[in-house]
Amino acid sequence: MIRAAIVILSLLFAGVAHAAPLDNKDGFWSEWSDATFERAAREKKFVVMSLQSWWCKWCFVMNRETWSNGDVRKALKDNYIPVHVDQDSRPDISQRYENFGWPATIIFGPDGKEIVKLRGFYSPQFFIPILEGTVKDPTPIAYAEPPAERPRTLATGLSDAQRGEIVKFIDSVYDKENGGWGRSKLVDNNTLNWALHRARLGDKEQAARIQKTLKGMLSMVDRSTGAVGQVNLRADWSAPVREFPMFVQEAALSAYSRASVMFQDPAYRQAADRIYGFLKNTMAAPDGGFYSSMGLDEGSPGVDKRQYARETAQAISAVLAYYDATGVTEARDLAIKAARWAIANRSLPGGGFRHAEQDKGGPYLADNVEMAKALLALHRSTGGREWLTQATATADFIAKTFIDQTTGGFVVAASPDAKNLSKPIKQREDNVTTVRMFNLLSSYTGEQRYREIAEAGMGYLTSPAILDALAFLPDVLTAEDELRNEPVHVTIVGAKNDPRSAELYRAALSHPLQHKRAEWWDKQEGPLANPDVDYPDFPDGPAAFACTKTFCSFPVTKPGEIAAQLDSLKRALKL
Repeated sequence: MIRAAIVILSLLFAGVAHAAPLDNKDGFWSEWSDATFERAAREKKFVVMSLQSWWCKWCFVMNRETWSNGDVRKALKDNYIPVHVDQDSRPDISQRYENFGWPATIIFGPDGKEIVKLRGFYSPQFFIPILEGTVKDPTPIAYAEPPAERPRTLATGLSDAQRGEIVKFIDSVYDKENGGWGRSKLVDNNTLNWALHRARLGDKEQAARIQKTLKGMLSMVDRSTGAVGQVNLRADWSAPVREFPMFVQEAALSAYSRASVMFQDPAYRQAADRIYGFLKNTMAAPDGGFYSSMGLDEGSPGVDKRQYARETAQAISAVLAYYDATGVTEARDLAIKAARWAIANRSLPGGGFRHAEQDKGGPYLADNVEMAKALLALHRSTGGREWLTQATATADFIAKTFIDQTTGGFVVAASPDAKNLSKPIKQREDNVTTVRMFNLLSSYTGEQRYREIAEAGMGYLTSPAILDALAFLPDVLTAEDELRNEPVHVTIVGAKNDPRSAELYRAALSHPLQHKRAEWWDKQEGPLANPDVDYPDFPDGPAAFACTKTFCSFPVTKPGEIAAQLDSLKRALKL
């Protein structure tokens, strides 16, 4: 009866993604390692892992009320080895169990097989019976198996029926009364991106929905810090949780920056200014990188000052979205400083990036794809060729290190996380980001091989492993749309020391198209990486050209005219 109730309890007592800085002075916790599992096999004990995060409320609560409880420790004493894993520092383990929220509690047998997986906070009242019941009956609980993965394919498109089902589901969970998707409101980059893109293409319903959502999200911008919380527990946006991971700052700052240009609402610009101020004043490290997160809820741990390549890259992308929309050059310079820090302090000798100063696992896909995305954004926002070179090198490392040749998808970690765990996994969001990055890189470089990598990755994203397992997939819609439509391409032809060129480029950057290839060609630097357009000489000074594969606009010399050219190009591409 106890074991039959475990799955139900894991839903009833789930906490929002949560955890805490750890005090282990008494040596209660062991480390995640093969040595720990070897000890468990020798001593015939179970391993119980608590997977936590710095900023998570319920991790603090469970550490205080459950893991420190005398009766819990008595139940653990003879049969268990407790293991603590900080999920922020171990993406390979974190992404394996992220669907169980933080804290996630996993019980392994002495042979390393998963027996029980628990979601969120458990009080001693419910945790002790599970510990005792597992000792009496260590039969693994039969959790639903993911759909089988299909072989690698370049058949990348969704069918009309599949696309319709995804949109139907997204529509079904939209909160018409309050805005946002679902009752507990999450700041989700994928959904915000998709809705803003649809609004930009003229979808009036999505335009109304995203504006209502962004207005509700304003309650999640912390009054004292400017940080954005990742979740609001009430449908009416009245219960924001003070947990501030970096990926949420990227999502919110990017969305408010684009929306401020699209809708000309000063509230969006004000929100973007506050979030940018938080990143600049609180999260930017003096040496150039960014800190990883902040928590002000239970335990109030404050800023987690560890510096990871992934979080630094997310901050770079966010700050550049703000720069593109506002022209605040300080933001661009902050992004450049952070990128130089990451290259100096997180580069691997063989290419790519590590997660931290010293990684216990890895390298990880998340760090590398976020850095490649950020470096491409730097190329777009500055016109600097060095950033395209760096992005290409990182993409080559990803292609060499993380592609699963049997499916075309991308694995989370380059090497097995630990020998007791099953084969390497693939995480959907990182696969979407990787597909989009390779597709855009192929446009900037003209390299067909990058396009083929993107197509094979999209083949994985449109396979049963994704479509049969999940319903809410705005990011898959976005990736497919970008593969089906070439990016809007705008090039400024003019010397980089000419203020007129800079004004034209500034106007091109501020135009809020999501799928955009922006380039600044100073002919003194030699040909562009992808010289797919033969731009005419224009004797009257710098000019802007909006182009497709088959035609270009007339030269534009006034910044205020660029938007109309890009919009007409968008219509010509039938986006």
